[in-house]
Amino acid sequence: MAMRKIDHVVVLMLENRSFDHIFGFRESVNGLKGNEFNLPDPSEPQSDANPAFQVDSNAPFAVLAGNGPGHSVNATNYQLVNDKAGPSAGLPPSNNGFVRNYRDELRHDHVSNPDPNTLQVVMQSFSANSLPSINALADAFCVCDNWFSEVPGPTQPNRFYMQAATSTGFALNNWKRVLDVRTIYNALEDAGFSWATYAFDSNEVLEFSQVNGKTQNFKLFDNAFKADVAAGTLPNYSFIIPRFFNSRDAAAPTGGLANSQHAPQDARYGDNLVADVYEALRGNPDVWAKSALIVTYDEHGGFYDHVAPPSQDVPNPDGLTSPTEGDPSFAPTFAFDRLGIRVPAVIASPWVKAQRVDSTRYQHTSVLATLNRMFGLGGFLTARDASANSFEALFAEVAELRNDTPVTLPRAALPQITVAEDDPRHPANQPLDPDQRDMLMRIYHLTQASQPATMTAAALPITQGDAHDFIRAAYKRHFGVAG
Repeated sequence: MAMRKIDHVVVLMLENRSFDHIFGFRESVNGLKGNEFNLPDPSEPQSDANPAFQVDSNAPFAVLAGNGPGHSVNATNYQLVNDKAGPSAGLPPSNNGFVRNYRDELRHDHVSNPDPNTLQVVMQSFSANSLPSINALADAFCVCDNWFSEVPGPTQPNRFYMQAATSTGFALNNWKRVLDVRTIYNALEDAGFSWATYAFDSNEVLEFSQVNGKTQNFKLFDNAFKADVAAGTLPNYSFIIPRFFNSRDAAAPTGGLANSQHAPQDARYGDNLVADVYEALRGNPDVWAKSALIVTYDEHGGFYDHVAPPSQDVPNPDGLTSPTEGDPSFAPTFAFDRLGIRVPAVIASPWVKAQRVDSTRYQHTSVLATLNRMFGLGGFLTARDASANSFEALFAEVAELRNDTPVTLPRAALPQITVAEDDPRHPANQPLDPDQRDMLMRIYHLTQASQPATMTAAALPITQGDAHDFIRAAYKRHFGVAG
């Protein structure tokens, strides 16, 4: 049976890229025709003053203006229907507001008059040659071209769904709360299965109170992932969180720079991380023979996708809606009754066909549903993972273990850092972007009880390298996890 083939499930969740942004011009998938476009003002006809911005395959590695496209619930609503209220029975998604919303976001970021080349970024896709690792993985295994984020909104709610099949009513980034709900890690442990998270700096799993005290399960990727695979001690379920902050750790196996792919970061570092994870697994034939790697993205990051997200058969997981008690005044109104925008997903295993395209409707909680069914966990976490399609049937399509899977993946050449670590121009000495500042503040609040009395919010680090060091030290001091 398929459930006997896979003993190790590994998930790498990267950041903020839509399916069309990564795979839009890939052959044999539900991608782009090349004539899709958006107008700066979707409510007006195309004209010289309201020109069409058409899709192309020239996406830049890094976003150079502002902090990247918007991806809040309100921003996503504008992207889908050019209206803050979002899709409805009378206003179905047409995905026509991406350029309009990006223009508004740039103005909010003090780019008052963005030029056409800047606005074009939101409609662009990467070529396969630009991101060779994830494309080679897709060539060798299975692309899921109908995989959706759980919430049409930002990072934290979507990452919470991957851990617990709910965001407990949060439709915006929850920077101060601890979530007291059962997680997939509790379910695995109760059924006798092992688990670990592998992170570089921020780790959202530590925000769930029901995994507190599991210090041995929270590991650093650079120190532990490849070593655990090589030693044959990889757990049944591994969740990998990428690096969000540039560090001064140039000697780290992954180079020390941010690799989450969250704009405005250079996407090549995240593509190299895909190769790092795959090659570590592939390097131990015994472990690889029983493994499945899922690479996906938390949400679309504001980048264009042409597919309308589903609203049918999307149950609210627990009856909680946004705004929740104590939410800020700008919290969106949302009932968690429709999925977010489509994101890339690749499933790699020696039990998966090469060049396979799976168009089944999946979502992040499909991972939880698959773990439940493959490992017999005995119950779902919420109505959301209970309703999600699982993908364990993919592993039944291959009768014999494949012996033709690549040992390595091609890699994008990374920019050379030519300045010293103490040079103000070094990436680790760059200021925090707004998302990084919010993330740092969240970790400060999470660990405040163990902070020195002299550490106040006003005294928090202002550079990426210092923030990286602060986060590791705070986690180690507060939770006792690796730092």
